[in-house]
Amino acid sequence: MTMNELPLTLDAPDGHRITGTIFTSANPVAILVISHGMAEHGDRYRSLAQWLSESGMAVVTFHHRGHGPHCPWEKRGHYADRDGWANVIDDLHQVVEFSRSRFAGLPLHLLGHSMGSFIAQSYAQEYGDTLDSLILSATNRISRRQLLASRGMIGLIRLVFGKQHRSRLVARMTFEQFNRTFSPNRTGSDWLSRDHAQVDQYVSDPFCGFDCTVGLWWDFIGGMLSISPSTWRKDLPVHLFSGTADAVGEMGRGVRQHFQAIREAGLDKVTLRLFDGGRHEMLNETNREEVWGYLRAMCLTSDSPLQAGYREESTQTHAIID
Repeated sequence: MTMNELPLTLDAPDGHRITGTIFTSANPVAILVISHGMAEHGDRYRSLAQWLSESGMAVVTFHHRGHGPHCPWEKRGHYADRDGWANVIDDLHQVVEFSRSRFAGLPLHLLGHSMGSFIAQSYAQEYGDTLDSLILSATNRISRRQLLASRGMIGLIRLVFGKQHRSRLVARMTFEQFNRTFSPNRTGSDWLSRDHAQVDQYVSDPFCGFDCTVGLWWDFIGGMLSISPSTWRKDLPVHLFSGTADAVGEMGRGVRQHFQAIREAGLDKVTLRLFDGGRHEMLNETNREEVWGYLRAMCLTSDSPLQAGYREESTQTHAIID
């Protein structure tokens, strides 16, 4: 199947330029927009996007503010000095609206990974009518008590050192803490995947692994605190997937709790898939082809591809663990 890659360039109302890539086949049947994680960029999803486009999908990747090869070094890891979270959500809305216009009439699915999963949830909360499904990779529960405590600490650092300060304390409490779970460590990013080649690609990528500003962390945690599944569109299909060894998702426990919270919020169709032994980036794991197939099935079929294994289910709600 012939596949094309086209550059994406959109101008936000405040002058920010949104850049990315459109991957499409001759006659796509569905759209996937990807919202990437923290301290990485949309181009890391190129292999997945190519594979999906060869399966008859249109895939749109882009770089969040403060991320990507076109972001000036001084702005890397920083959303904005004002209204950072709102700007990030507005950027995503612009990408979704463009994608719907470019591929009119096709169902559109939004995939959010890690930080991008929370951006995607905030987006679905505000613009749920634009989505045919919400897919969350490597997300976690919304623990208001922990988040409020973290934001209070970050607020103090921000007050003393300014919004663009990059705190070693915050780094030690986040990415470095995740990595300590897998000590002794080969690299500073072992927590991402069991696949050494994928980890090494991340480590050597000049546009990955940077420290983010306390301004970004302040905006990010504030955005997480605003997420309330009870306000989401009740018939929006929501699919969560993660690895059982993902430190961000509390080794599966936090993801299970978030799945349950969304289900208890009254949504009609919620699914959870946990991949045994997988770390934070299931899309770059040793069994990534299996995960890619699962993702494709989420987009191209109306039902979750449930397989043998543990199940917890109601009429429209499923959870399984491989």
